[in-house]
Amino acid sequence: HGLRHGEAVAIGIALDSRYSVECGLLPADAFESICGLLDTLGFDYNHPLLSQTGADGQLVVLAGLEEFRQHLGGELTVTLLGGIGQGIEVHDIRTDLLLRSVDHLAARFRAA
Repeated sequence: HGLRHGEAVAIGIALDSRYSVECGLLPADAFESICGLLDTLGFDYNHPLLSQTGADGQLVVLAGLEEFRQHLGGELTVTLLGGIGQGIEVHDIRTDLLLRSVDHLAARFRAA
């Protein structure tokens, strides 16, 4: 419990938004608008937990997705963005795109 609820929500918004760009669902300029708002509000959406790995070497965020899938009864459902205010439900997360999304957030935040 190293994050407050609002911080976790901001990180989730940034990560889901970037993943949506990586999937080709969300235009990059919409992602920039979303992160610009998070920046203005003072959120740090590049928390060290995003790149933390477990004992198995796997990102903790991936283990969290697996736990979430089990909690949902076996099928993962994540809402991504097709545009601001336009949700698209997906049932699979590509690890390579998630890793690129985490890396992008880290690079973007360092550049700020």
